Formats: sequence, C-alpha cells, structure tokens
Amino acid sequence: MTVQKISIWQKTPQLVLSALLITTVAVPLGCRPREGVGNTDVKVLNYFRTSTYKTLDPPKQFDVASAEIVENIYDSLLEYHYLKRPYELTPNLLEAMPTLGNDKLTYTFKLRKGIRFHDDPCFAGGKGRELTADDVLYTIKRFSDVNVNPQSYPALLQNRIKGLDAFREKSRQQKNLDYTKESVEGLKKIDSHTFEIVMTEPDPLLLMSFATTPLSIMPPEAVKKYGKELDHRGVGTGPYILAQNPRRGEMVLKKNPNYHGKYPTEGEPEDQSKGLLAKSGEQLPFIDEIRLPLIEEAQPRMLKFRNGEVDWIGIDRDNFPNMAYKDEKGFHLKGEFAKQFEIYSVDALSSFYITINFKDTRLGQNKALRQALAYAVDTQAFIDKMTNGRGHALNTIVPLPITGSERSISAQWYPHNLQKAKEKLQEAGYPGGKGLPPLVLLHGATTTQTRQAHEFLRAQLTKVGIDLKGEFLSFSDYLRRKQEGNFQLANGGWGGDYPDAENFYQLFYSPNKAPGPNDGSYQNPEYDRLYEQMRRMPPGSERNKVIEKMAAIFKEDAPVFFLTTPITVGMHQKWLKNMKRNMMLGSHFKFLDIDAQAKARGLK
Repeated sequence: MTVQKISIWQKTPQLVLSALLITTVAVPLGCRPREGVGNTDVKVLNYFRTSTYKTLDPPKQFDVASAEIVENIYDSLLEYHYLKRPYELTPNLLEAMPTLGNDKLTYTFKLRKGIRFHDDPCFAGGKGRELTADDVLYTIKRFSDVNVNPQSYPALLQNRIKGLDAFREKSRQQKNLDYTKESVEGLKKIDSHTFEIVMTEPDPLLLMSFATTPLSIMPPEAVKKYGKELDHRGVGTGPYILAQNPRRGEMVLKKNPNYHGKYPTEGEPEDQSKGLLAKSGEQLPFIDEIRLPLIEEAQPRMLKFRNGEVDWIGIDRDNFPNMAYKDEKGFHLKGEFAKQFEIYSVDALSSFYITINFKDTRLGQNKALRQALAYAVDTQAFIDKMTNGRGHALNTIVPLPITGSERSISAQWYPHNLQKAKEKLQEAGYPGGKGLPPLVLLHGATTTQTRQAHEFLRAQLTKVGIDLKGEFLSFSDYLRRKQEGNFQLANGGWGGDYPDAENFYQLFYSPNKAPGPNDGSYQNPEYDRLYEQMRRMPPGSERNKVIEKMAAIFKEDAPVFFLTTPITVGMHQKWLKNMKRNMMLGSHFKFLDIDAQAKARGLK
C-alpha cells in the first residue's frame, strides 16, 4: 500500500522519503506534569496522527494516514496473528481459516455468528445488525467497482476471481450498479453465514488480500445513507467507534462494547516471559478510548511523549544519539531514558525508492540515464547520515523480512560508483551532464526533513553533473499527481499489503499502470510473463528462481533508484502493556493495554 509514514503500517501502498529521517530538535528529559491525572477506571491511549487522512471509506483509502483509522473502525475477514513470527494469517470475522475444495479453485468461508455492526442511524432503530454473507459479497463487488476504487483492485483481486474482472469492466461502462442485483460467477452465497469464492486458477496468495484494509467489510445501509460522507464517517464491526472527527483537531475513538475479538492464547517462546500472554483469551479491546490529535511536527510529538502525554512514539534522528545506542544485541535506551521508557525495534515491511516515470520521454526511453541515476546516489551514506544507520540498502524492491527478498535469492543492485555514473551519463548522450535539463522530483510533504532529504539527493547528483529540482506538495496533491502519472521523478515507496514478494513486484506489472500502483508506467513483456508465472507458484526454491530472474530484469531496466528499507525503532511508556510491534497490523490498538494506575502515578 502506498504509505506516507513508515508506519509503516502494513496494509497500508506510497512511502514518502522524509519518513526515513523524522527529525526534531533534541529536547532534555523534563519533569512530567502533576495535574490532569484523570480517572483511573477509564483506560485512555494517547497517540497522534502525523497527517490528515484522505478518506475513511475502505476501498478508496490508499495511504497509511487513512488506513490506520480504517483498521480500527472496520474488520477484514482475516488478519495476521499479533504475536507469531513469521507473520501468519488467522481468522478475524471467520469461524476458521477458509477451506479449499478438491478442485483447488473454490474456497469456502464461514462467518462467525453474532458479530454486529456498530449502532448507527443507517440501521432500523439505530441498532447495528448482524454481519452476514451478503455484506461480504456486497463489499467485494463495491471494492471492484472502478468508480469507487480505481487504485487497489489491480494489486489485490485483478485476474484472481471468476467473473470479477468482467464485473469491474461493466462498472466502467455503467455507473451506479446495484451490487445486490449483480451476479458474479466466482462469488456464491451458500447461506446467511457461508459463502464461496471461486478463483480463476490456483492462487496460493489470494487469502492474503482478505487481510487488507481496502477489503474491510461494510454494510450496504451505510453506503446508501451516507454516500460520499463515508470519507469522514465509519460504520463497521471493528474494535473502535469513531466518536469525534475534526479534520485537523483531535480524533477520538471509543471502545466498541460488542466487539467479537479475543486476545491470542499463543505466540513465540519468549512472549510468555515478556508478559505478552498475560491477557491470554481475554475480550478485546482493553483500552476504552484512543485520542489522536494531529501533530505534524516531530518536536512537539517528542515533547508530549516525554511529558507522558503520548504513550508510544518513534525515536527521531536528532534525539537518537542522546537517547539510544546499538550493539551486537540490538537497540537500547541510555541512562535515565531506560528507567522511564521501553524500547522496541523491528525490520520494516516497506521499501523506499525514487520512481522514474516512463511516460517522460527523456527518462523512459534512455536506460543509460536511469542507470546513471542509480549509480550516482550513495544510499548507505543517506542511511548512516540521515537515519543513524537505522535501515538497509536494498538489492531488490522487496523488504528483507518478506518471502522472496534478497535473503532467499541472489541479487545485486547498483553500487555507489561515481565513475560508472559518469560513464552511463556519457552513454546517455549527456557527457558531464551537458545538455540535460534539470530533473524534477515530486515530494508528498513540505516539511524541513523532506527538504533535507531532497538536498541530500540533489548534492549527490550534482557530483556527476545532474541538476535536481524539487516540487513539494501536500500528501493528497502528491497522490493525485502520481495517480495521474503527472510527474518526472517521484519520492515514493510501498508498505506491504501482505508479506510476500508478489505484492512488491506487482508495482511494476504493466497492466497495473497509473492510476493503478504502477504509477511510473514501467513496461517489460518478459518481466510481465515472469510475474504472471511467479504469482501462481507456492513459496519455495522454484519460485525463488523466477523471482531472481525478475530482479535481474528490474535492475537492468532501472525503473527506480535509491532503494532502501528502514529499521523501525521506537519507545513506549512503561504503563503501555502488550506492546509487540506487528508491521502487518498497523496500529494494533485493540491488543494494547494501559496500566491506568501506573499511568496516574507516572504523571504525578
């Protein structure tokens, strides 16, 4: 999913470069306020938003700022186990994992009974009704309607369910389809709580799509009553209810008292000793209220955290040397910080890069110029200087923890080599950069850290004679420009919708061109052929051989440059419990708990 942070939230496709170097002014460890302790009977999580969301309508959301709210209001059919690693799919709205028929094409899904939508005026008497199979089939059809969702369908369901592509094409020709009256061959209701999905061909990865936020289940009544208002409302079955939603003020989520979920009863061996199974089998969510003020700048976020007004935060670049250090065992907090806070670190499931638009004739038709860009940028220097070494330079588009990454194949990206960059620039017809007009890089933020990142890249390219200009937009305008394919270079990235290489290589599959996720409009027939072969194969050595061939083509064509993936390092208050950073579950608020009495004591 385009991501704006690296949140790096899971489900969340485009990651702005500035997220790699969240910066702020170093702030001394201060005293916490003694007032405003509050009611210890009510558990309140104080977190924040770093940017405004684009939409709360699940199939329309395509950014992390939206997804981190959507995932708390709505539910997906499946989700990833909170504690287990590697990441493992588990039922959410379902009684059990779907069963695959003897034909290897038909999955049978059984919904849990008794799950209810939030109380809302869209329902008769304002009382939420029970979730049914009709709601799921309605949701899949609405998700597939090109007028509702022009973006994430190619990445998640295209060419995968019988008749669904034809339905999508019909929606292109005929707007305002009545989904309840439109039949799709591969979507079959069996009874009120059972349905079948028939695939076009055996597809080992299909179920992962049903753990993503764009396919969160919605009631038709809400769509009918609210229409476009769903951009700012939410009627789901999720663990929290949207109680307060000022566009730029403090958003408030209230606990859903009728939520169906339970805390996991198993995890990894060390989870028991860390207290992560103390709430085993208990009803979710534990926290009564979540407060999410909009805090766009890093400095006030850190100040609030140190004052106990924020419960969980990432460690920024400028404070990291004073607050934390890394040794062979991992990351640690220093001195007084270790006494007051807990640290966490995890490899992100996201990759950053600069997208090259192949619609731009100068770049799209000149491979040597693209390769010159790839050789010119010292990615490791960026990681060391701008992020305190909290990241990895990648050799493929796939983050390291994900199936099919460079950890399981042989791949090599362009090493930093100024001489090679100059040679490629001459081969491209621009010796020393002569005759090459300035290149323009599109950014999705206007912050100081974004400009610092741009300046780093500009200085790198200047060394070989390439002039780089920057265009700094709001995130919503940036998304619009990318979806239109209206840019030359764009700061971007991808946060995994699911933990498999296919989700990253689909970004460059030609049928997924803008407004789909292939916003650089890259096209290579052999790459497409290998991608189609790979997506049908189960994980294993044979599949890895195909991925290796794709990685080689990807390198040769250089549709991106500056490939990185971050290590997420953060800290939380000691009163925040059950904290195990799960990069496939985004905010995972529903699993967290607050020791309200400890929080009250800590704020005195």
